[in-house]
Amino acid sequence: MKFGQAFSFIFKDPDWFKKIIIPALCGLIPVVGQFIVVGYVFKVAKQLIIEGTDSPLPVLDFGGDLGKGFMVTLINLIYMLPVAIFGGIAGGIGASIAGANETMAIILGILTACVGIFAGLLALFIAFILPPAIANYAAKGEFKSAFKFKEILGMVKKSFKSWLLVFAGGLLAGLIAPLGSIACGIGVILTSIYAGMFTNHLIGQAYNVSHTPQQGEIVL
Repeated sequence: MKFGQAFSFIFKDPDWFKKIIIPALCGLIPVVGQFIVVGYVFKVAKQLIIEGTDSPLPVLDFGGDLGKGFMVTLINLIYMLPVAIFGGIAGGIGASIAGANETMAIILGILTACVGIFAGLLALFIAFILPPAIANYAAKGEFKSAFKFKEILGMVKKSFKSWLLVFAGGLLAGLIAPLGSIACGIGVILTSIYAGMFTNHLIGQAYNVSHTPQQGEIVL
């Protein structure tokens, strides 16, 4: 795993700005634009997995990126659905405390806390296995590949450290993405695209390492 390369690979392409500014502008389109951005950055992982290279940078394919972005977003939503359900249950239990007597309120409070903690732990687990699920989708090209849990957990087992680095990188990307708010509008989308490409580069690397464990050293 080459963490530093995930930061810098974008700038190796002499046309890097031209290539990312177009999807960034598309990202200003309500709703549809976000799917395009997700689909565009997803191609970084797919290219690294399928072609084994991170250059040149992908070019925008409006229809293709829109479709892939929708599918990747749908995968995320399906994975996060259990978290939303348990979060809703915790909220519902918590809301019923107000009309309960003291003893019942204590019981309901404990139950709310337990369900809330479970939902939080579940969210962490899902956040950890989502990248290998998306990588499997990128590699196989089939929607169902994102839900082949035996394959996904097998990848995690083969190269746990690599996927842990992807998880950490995702947290870092979450800090990078909002930085463009200084420049407003287009700035936010540019930094979001950069953060997404960084994360997807790590995802592509981790998938490749998972299938060649002997090359799994982490290089900063």
